[in-house]
Amino acid sequence: MERKDGRKPEAARKTRMTYEQLLEGEIGVVADVVGFANSQMTSIYADTTVVKSPEVVYRGVLSSRNRFISEEYLLNFRRSRADMSQIIGVNNYRLPSVVQSQACRRHKEDPAKLVPLPKFGPMNEPIGPVIRSRRSFRDYSGRPIPLEQLATILYHAQGITGKMELRGIPKTVTFDDDDALYVRAAPSGGGLYPISLYVFAMGVKDLERGAYRYVPEHHALKRVARLDADFDVNRLGQFGEMNAQAANAFVVFVYDLYANSRKYGDSGMAYAFIEAGEISGHVHLACTALGLGACDIGGFSKSEIEALLGLDGLSRHAIHFLIIGNR
Repeated sequence: MERKDGRKPEAARKTRMTYEQLLEGEIGVVADVVGFANSQMTSIYADTTVVKSPEVVYRGVLSSRNRFISEEYLLNFRRSRADMSQIIGVNNYRLPSVVQSQACRRHKEDPAKLVPLPKFGPMNEPIGPVIRSRRSFRDYSGRPIPLEQLATILYHAQGITGKMELRGIPKTVTFDDDDALYVRAAPSGGGLYPISLYVFAMGVKDLERGAYRYVPEHHALKRVARLDADFDVNRLGQFGEMNAQAANAFVVFVYDLYANSRKYGDSGMAYAFIEAGEISGHVHLACTALGLGACDIGGFSKSEIEALLGLDGLSRHAIHFLIIGNR
């Protein structure tokens, strides 16, 4: 196909080369790219391969017994418009008793047992430049960060930013003045907030090394485990060439399965992953505005982290992991 000026597009131009040059410099690369990019999903070796890598499972989708677990979930979490189960679940959450119970959640923690965080600091950077300059950083200096910076990141990730007044809810002495639902910085399906943020604090000024859970209702931390000075962060995941030992904090996103599946059924998990992504985006932008580096880590050690945090791994799961550090 020629352009309006009569010249052929760059990709259509012919290049003269010898047969040896073709074999040495072109055929191998072209074969590799075409082999990966083709849509052929049949492989007679899929069932006999010892290691069922994602590539092997993908190639055997049309002929193999090996399947992606996620396939089954996507086929079933939203079955049809005729399915009334989620409609019933959503309607149940409009009952006054349910709304009142959600309003009372802010009383779950005893403030005396929490580590208060300082008020979040200012982030005066314009949102446009912050978004455009966001990068994933993997090289950290090891310098400690102020506790105020960690507080600022956590607040803008999941802190309480306002409230919704309740109407038509009967007043009682027992429930006192719980007449509002408190909303957070990141959106959540139905305002149920099934994602909790846990922090492995390794290099934060005025904060003892340890594992903590962020408590948005009090803008505070609750310590769940102590960490020895020689704690090996490589227990938390596979960091490759990253100097993870020099990072300041590791943030774990924990999904409470029953916090939103009681309302949304199987769709709840999809909403939780969406919420985790939105919170992660807030963390990245807050770090960028503060001059810190952040990076999502896919190769985290799920079972090891859950054991360190005291999670059962059945109803509460670590589903995302993020590293923060001074550049």
